[in-house]
Amino acid sequence: MLTSKPIKDSKKSVAYIRVSSQKQVDEGVSIAAQKRRIKEYAKFKGLTLDDSDILIEKSVSGGIPIWDRPVGRVLKRKLMTGDYSNLITMKLDRMFRLVSDMLATVDELNDANISFHIVDMNGEAVDTSTPMGRFFLTMMGAMAEMERGLISERTQIGMNQLKADHKKFTHSIYGWDVDPNGMLIPNWIEQSHIDYMKWQIDTNGMSASSVARSLNRQGIKGKRGGKWQGNAVSRVTGNKFHLERKNFPHPSNWGSKPWHLQ
Repeated sequence: MLTSKPIKDSKKSVAYIRVSSQKQVDEGVSIAAQKRRIKEYAKFKGLTLDDSDILIEKSVSGGIPIWDRPVGRVLKRKLMTGDYSNLITMKLDRMFRLVSDMLATVDELNDANISFHIVDMNGEAVDTSTPMGRFFLTMMGAMAEMERGLISERTQIGMNQLKADHKKFTHSIYGWDVDPNGMLIPNWIEQSHIDYMKWQIDTNGMSASSVARSLNRQGIKGKRGGKWQGNAVSRVTGNKFHLERKNFPHPSNWGSKPWHLQ
């Protein structure tokens, strides 16, 4: 929680910039663009913004609450000094992805007499030192969260349809391969390993961690060549999509192992 302290300089500002992908970090394009626009805004508003007070968060998701991010914690410590009266960011999603985080943080800033400035909110600047600015920010944040929810819902519907059509719906699934037409087909060697995992757990009472150690001792690798962990075993054996293999013919040697399931 930010504490309210007497503001020493009503113009002194700190800025927060976030780039979410390593590609953006490497290219530096997004960082440079945000810095330029923020500095132009500060100059236009008559705010003081030193280069040392422009904080850059790299490769961190906006879904993490602002004060829980590495640079976000540095930002909070700066604001708690009482030296700053303004916080500037380029866009709302550079600071927040969750409306709850946004509202709680803006309340903290208001209580500490710190104005929050968004340089580009759908083409307009927003300053929460005014009642209208705060109202507009709240409404836009709620709409942004609703849109993300709708996108997530549409994505899930699309994935469910791909699953139903036996088409690729994720990067890789242990037990399945993708044919040249983009269709998922059983990898029967991996399917045998899945049945082995289930057999050890359900019939022999082994824990998922013990099964993982057994797989590693045998040199059986994960889909991407890594070693097995207990949580991965639980995730693979609990994947209901494996039931779809019943729609494919079993290989001729299927059933030769005591753990093979039909």
